[in-house]
Amino acid sequence: MQLKIHSSLPDQVLSNIINNKNDYVIEPFLDPSWTNVWWKNIGKNEYNDIKYFIFNKDDTPVILIPLVVRKIFFLKIVEIAGGKVSDYLSPIFNKKYDFSEKDLKFINNEIFKYFDNYDLIFFRKQKKYLNYNNPLLYLDKPILGIHKSYGIRLDKFSKNKKIKKILSDNKRQKKKLGNLGDVNFITANNFDEKEKILKSMIEQKEDRYKKTNVWNMFKFNYYKNFYYDLIKSNFNFLKLHVSAIKVDKNYISTHFGFFDDKIFYYLMPSFDNVKYGSFSGGNILLENLINFTQSKNIEVFDFTIGNENYKKKWTNETNDLFDIILTISIFGKLAKIAILIAFFFKRIGIIDKLYKKIYKLLNK
Repeated sequence: MQLKIHSSLPDQVLSNIINNKNDYVIEPFLDPSWTNVWWKNIGKNEYNDIKYFIFNKDDTPVILIPLVVRKIFFLKIVEIAGGKVSDYLSPIFNKKYDFSEKDLKFINNEIFKYFDNYDLIFFRKQKKYLNYNNPLLYLDKPILGIHKSYGIRLDKFSKNKKIKKILSDNKRQKKKLGNLGDVNFITANNFDEKEKILKSMIEQKEDRYKKTNVWNMFKFNYYKNFYYDLIKSNFNFLKLHVSAIKVDKNYISTHFGFFDDKIFYYLMPSFDNVKYGSFSGGNILLENLINFTQSKNIEVFDFTIGNENYKKKWTNETNDLFDIILTISIFGKLAKIAILIAFFFKRIGIIDKLYKKIYKLLNK
């Protein structure tokens, strides 16, 4: 195995992966277009550097990890590119390649060697796959993280009592909305429509963030610019999907996400809680999006991470995400202990403030 390190992803490597895309695991948040847009807007503002670690076997890339670095007080941390806006951070890797103990040791040693003056390597939000192994989970003992992902396996999607109640309520709400104007499910097919829906999504999200007193990403222009740049981008392995429920000229609920041949990623939903808060706009849009995925023979409707109650009503599949924490210095070891304590208290539901304080520091 050989390692090559680049400041940007070489075209030749990207072409190799695109031409053999069925051989690779590629999460949407590691699509090179997503990473490029993220680094241009968010990464440069929150991190110090980005390096693409490309491990090859016989001149074929077998694992690709874009790594970024930052400093929190005295602690120097290495992470996978993607930050807070990326729900899954598993690396791009060849699912047909059998990573040996020697390979894993080489990957571990080379990363340590390059970042020998750092304190902590924190690989967050790693997936365990059913039919192939995420190599990062073998660099150290995986830690059960705080995130779960929720989804609908569509071949097993049955309209249980909760779903039937939601759909029945949707029917009533659409009838009420019909008294206010024409009700339509809109899928944006051109840039202008995407931009209009995105503008509404950001406004609705920001209003919600402020009212619920949670972290408001959109107070930073570079987060807004990130999403505006995404709708201008051509993705290598994904199709952008921007949609809304529209009553006359008003977007009462919106969604910004992606899909590929097998999975639809429900990423950034929003709804107008000021004028249309009582009309279940989010559920109406969700029903239409599920119908869309079924019409495309997509296998999974992925809600990604977040434990919002509405997701639990729709989903029939839950998956844990894992973290790998590798320590380099004594400060890194102490930080790892603090993180594990915070995770423990978060899971058992006490001393939540301690968890929030540490998590806020890590997401500063």
